[in-house]
Amino acid sequence: MVTGEAKGRSRRLLALAFVGTLALWGARTSAQQAPNTQSMLDMAMQNMQRIMVSMSERERMEYVTTAERDSLGRGGELFTSMTLGTNGLACASCHPRGGTTGAQQEMMPGMRMPIPDLHGAAQTFPKFKVPNDAVITLAEMNNNCLVMFQRGTPLTLDSQDARDLAAYVSSLK
Repeated sequence: MVTGEAKGRSRRLLALAFVGTLALWGARTSAQQAPNTQSMLDMAMQNMQRIMVSMSERERMEYVTTAERDSLGRGGELFTSMTLGTNGLACASCHPRGGTTGAQQEMMPGMRMPIPDLHGAAQTFPKFKVPNDAVITLAEMNNNCLVMFQRGTPLTLDSQDARDLAAYVSSLK
């Protein structure tokens, strides 16, 4: 028979192993996924030339409105898609319409956490997250959920999908 003390020690060891694994995953994926700063800067400069200089004010406003609408639409589709994970869950499974089911989600055996409401949550990023042992962005938090709760593969941080999902979560006010 296992005593309560032994169960507690076993859970603590399991939690430490999980956090260590997540920290190693975070370090590995951050190095693999870190956007190339120069290419991001080059893209920004090209877009400034194309949008701010080459377009009239009317064209620019139309472009911005359309680009934002399209990004939010794609992000909303990702938010409700069960294809990002492997366990049949979508972001919306735990956060219907960006809210919360009020339940708790299992991070690992014996370790549960409350599901937060996402309305206004994006405005709290970047912030320190214990599992990552680092200050993370909203896109990195989205990846945490994809990996920990949906059992999926993290999105490449500078991908269109990562940007669209972050845009959608940011729109939840």
